[in-house]
Amino acid sequence: MKLAIVLLTLVNIGLLVPGVSQPIYSIAITSAVDAGELVSFEGTVYERTRSILGAVRELAETGNYLVSFLILFFSVIVPLTKATMLLGSIFSASRRVRKWLVYIVDLIGKWSMADVFVVGIFLAFLATQDQAQANVFEVAFLGQQLEINMMTNLTSTLGTGFYFFLGYCLFSIFWTQVLKHRAAALQAA
Repeated sequence: MKLAIVLLTLVNIGLLVPGVSQPIYSIAITSAVDAGELVSFEGTVYERTRSILGAVRELAETGNYLVSFLILFFSVIVPLTKATMLLGSIFSASRRVRKWLVYIVDLIGKWSMADVFVVGIFLAFLATQDQAQANVFEVAFLGQQLEINMMTNLTSTLGTGFYFFLGYCLFSIFWTQVLKHRAAALQAA
């Protein structure tokens, strides 16, 4: 039984690692400008792919230390601490220590921001998914009025990291409850 619990806890960590290191989302802004025979342009003007750890690093580099720390804390440190405590609860000889560790993990889970983080990313994705804006304006050039047509598209896609992190969040909630009930059953025995 202990081996199965260890393996499933490692599966949980195995979902977390790519969840924080793989791209969680990508954003691309493409633009097309047409001013008749004079100017024509089409291309990508902005492109960014981010992982959770990449966002943490970039936020720290730009001086956003608090936000960087909070994302690191709730997305990496808390989950690894929970996994360590869960493994500790499995190998502890003392029922009291097992119960205390599972209680702390359950308490941490209630305050964990991982699920909120995943929902926030998903909402940001939905808010920016496939938006297009067309503008037509006139500009005076060499004594003539030129009509310029400009089309801008913003596209966002969820990356593999999002799905791994979502899997980690769901599995972590499930796994904490299984171990909580296991600890309660062991205490009653």
